[in-house]
Formats: sequence, C-alpha cells, structure tokens
Amino acid sequence: MPGVFVNYRTGDGEWAAALVKRELSARFGGDQVFYASQSIRLGEDFSREILSGLRRCEVLLALIGPRWVHAVDREGVRRLDKPDDWVRREILEAFDCGLRVIPVLMDGIDPLREADLPDALQRVARCQYLRIHHRSDDLDLPRLVDELVELVPELVAPRSSSGPRPGRPAEGELRSPITEFRQALSEPLGQSVYERVQAAASAALELLTESRYPVTGHLDDSDLPADLEKRLTGYEHDLAPLLRLVAIGVRSGDRRHDEVWTSLVERFLRPRPRHHGAQDVWVNASAYPALLLTCVIGVAAVAAGREDLLHRLLCRTSATYADGRTTPVLRELALRNVVDPRHAAALPTWGGAAPHQALSVQLRHVLSRVFFNVVDGSAFDWAFADYEFLRSLLELHDAPFSSLGEFAVRLDHDDSVIYQRNVARLDADSALLRAGAFGGEHDNVAAAWRELRQATRARYL
Repeated sequence: MPGVFVNYRTGDGEWAAALVKRELSARFGGDQVFYASQSIRLGEDFSREILSGLRRCEVLLALIGPRWVHAVDREGVRRLDKPDDWVRREILEAFDCGLRVIPVLMDGIDPLREADLPDALQRVARCQYLRIHHRSDDLDLPRLVDELVELVPELVAPRSSSGPRPGRPAEGELRSPITEFRQALSEPLGQSVYERVQAAASAALELLTESRYPVTGHLDDSDLPADLEKRLTGYEHDLAPLLRLVAIGVRSGDRRHDEVWTSLVERFLRPRPRHHGAQDVWVNASAYPALLLTCVIGVAAVAAGREDLLHRLLCRTSATYADGRTTPVLRELALRNVVDPRHAAALPTWGGAAPHQALSVQLRHVLSRVFFNVVDGSAFDWAFADYEFLRSLLELHDAPFSSLGEFAVRLDHDDSVIYQRNVARLDADSALLRAGAFGGEHDNVAAAWRELRQATRARYL
C-alpha cells in the first residue's frame, strides 16, 4: 500500500518530483510511492485512481517551485483558485483524510505566505517545510528520506513471514542513520556514538584525497572564482553526513562525548601541504572541512549552553605539525586563513556580500541545512550569530586581528542585541570564564569588546 503521495504541478517541478520518486522508491519500494504518471495504468480512470491512491497514503509531499503560487491557465485564471485544479484537490483531500502534508520548497524559493494563497490552502503555509535544490539534491534527498523515516515510522512496514516484499529492502535496512544515532546517544555507555562518528569521519577523510582536491597546478585568474567555489561545494558535500551527526550529538548536551568532538577536529586539522608547486589558494581551502566541522560544533555548543565545550574547542584544541609545533583552532581556522576575503566575494553564487562577510554568509547557509530539525529557524540564526560573536571576542583576546562574521556589520548600529544576549555567557562567574576563556578575567572581556567595536568600524564604516 503506498505510503507517500508525490504532489507536483506540471511545468513547475517535474525534475524534483522525478528525483524524489526515484529516491523514495529505492528506499521504501516502488509500491510505497504514488506518482501519478507511473502509478496509474493505461486505461484506468485517473480521477478515481488518484483519490484512491491518496487515501491509502500516510504523507503527501507538495513539491513547490517558483511558479506554484502564481501559475495560471489559458484564460489567465490562477490555477490554485480553481476547484478543479488537481494540485489543489490533492492537497485538500490530504488534509481531509488526515495525511501529514510536507511542503518541499525548490531552488531557494521563499517560504509560502498565507496571504498569497486561497483561503482553502492557507494551512499549507503553516506546515513545516523541507528544501531541495538542484545543486545539492545529493544531500537534500537523503535528508528527506531520513526525515520521513523519523516522522512517519509507518512507512517502514514489518517484514512478513514470507520475507521482504519484492523490490523492497529487508527489515531494519530502512532505519534512518539519524534515528539510530539518536538512539545511540541515549545508551548508558555511549560507545557506539564514538564508533559511528569515527566511521563517518573516516568515510569523509577517504574522500579528501589529493587526487580529488589537488593543491598544485596552474591557476588562471579568470577561472579561479568558479574553480574555488566548485572545490568548496565539494567539501560541503563530502562532509554533510558527518556534520549532521555532530550537530545532533553536540546539541544533545551530553558531556560524556566532549572528547569525541574535539578529537574529531584534530583528525581534520591535518598539516596543510606546503611542497613545491602548491598553490596558496588550494592549500588554504584544504582547511575548509575542518572549518565546517568546527563551526557545527561551536554553533551546537552555543545552542546547548555548553560554553565550556566552546572554550575547549576554540582555545584548547590544536593543529599539530611535523616539527611538533601546535596552533590553536582559533588561529589556524581564522576565516581569512581559509578563504581570502577578496576571493570569497568574487565566487559566482557568493556575490552581493561584502568581502569580509561572504564566507560567514556561506557558512550560515550551509549550516542551516545541517541543523534542520536540530536547531531550526530563529533559534539557529541566534546560535550562529552568537557563536561568531564569541569566536571574534576570543580571537581578539588572543591576537590583534579578528575574523569578523556577518553579525559584525550590525554592531555599531545596535550593539545591545548580540552583546546583551551574551551577557550571561561573559560575566565573571560564567562557564566560559571559569573554563579559562579570557584568562578567567572579566576585564579582558571588556577589552576584547572594545577591540571588536573598533575592528567593526574600521572594516565596515
């Protein structure tokens, strides 16, 4: 019996609907997915079959593209306003039958607004949504499957006595890796948490090879922006499964696993290659995986109220070189040391941001997908801004230069918003200072804050 109904509008998302149908069929079996163009046989009454198939499902995925709200028919009437429009009929029938309706927004479109929808469909705008982008479908589709397994466990039917159903994996194979990891976090010993995280880290590191990401070769200035963006996007894809596990693990607030997170960063902080012929731009970019990992741990630590872990991460975790030298994460992964601001602002899809903000904006965008259903919406935005603010203060206490993030441009206009939100984290009795940050002295916090405001004025005003 089908479990997922794929709802889409012709001319506004067939590519995404086809990919979703293929991915769900591979995981749940083709008989668990209703996709009108393939689920209705020749000669059958499509109206009857669509409604019948819909009523046998547990969830409807509404694929929403850029034309979904405003598409019109040949007479110029908006399709969503027409009672006989099938996209509208299927969604309303799903609500009437008690199905879970999940909007799937395509290619970065804005969330739906109730004011833009017919009265009967305004409920769709209040449904929690997922996103899928053609540039990151290899990340977005597995996440969609994982969310469905977690939210709608009925999709994973028990194995029959005669064995698994044709075209469908055996029992247990469909369990979401995310669900299994969350269960591992609740185990008393927690050993499997370490094993799962290290296995995911090893899988990621196996992808970060010289053959895939060479640091030598001729650089053509005209090709550099596109080539650099392609490389950074590749790193983001390779790290995505690991980053998701780490976000969930750190956000859980379980102190037993702190060593797991910091040792993980040290695994990725491998000495950067400096051999003959190495190009600085590629050498620097090779630290991007470690930067992503550190940001995920930092944002999750802030969200979980783990300021002691934040200090341990940024001030006591180090990169170790062959000659025995060590460099704290705070210095090694300063944003300017990973992607030159001039390059960041020139990347094809990073344009529009000031040079010193471009990498910060991209990190927020990437991490928003990682933290979906972990720290979502405004809570994520606050945690990300607070993490960058605290990192900048710690940098300025350690050295005279700070990697200002996206947040910094607002400090001079209304510095109370971020600073006041972090007052408790920065008072003399806070976990951050008790852990050793700022030398444990509140006066050092005030000095770093003054330096931060001066750096902001110098760079943005």
